[in-house]
Amino acid sequence: MTLPLFLTAGYAAAPSLALFGSYFPAWLISLGAAIVLTVLIRVVFVLTRVDDILRWRVPAYFALALALTYLILSLFFGR
Repeated sequence: MTLPLFLTAGYAAAPSLALFGSYFPAWLISLGAAIVLTVLIRVVFVLTRVDDILRWRVPAYFALALALTYLILSLFFGR
C-alpha cells in the first residue's frame, strides 16, 4: 500500500530554473556548461599534446563531461 508513495517521492522536488519565462531542468543547464568546458579542456589537451597520450579518447572525454556535469550541478544548484 505504501509502495506507490515511495515510487512518486522523487517527483516532488525537481530542480528547475525559470529562464526566459520557461522552466529548464538544472541538469540540462549543467550538461551544456560541462560540454563547453570539456571542449575547452580538449583544446588545451591538444595544444599541450596530452591528447596524443590518451588511448581511449571518447570514453575519457565522456567521463570528463559527466564528472563536470555532476560537479557543476552540486556546486551551483546544491543537488
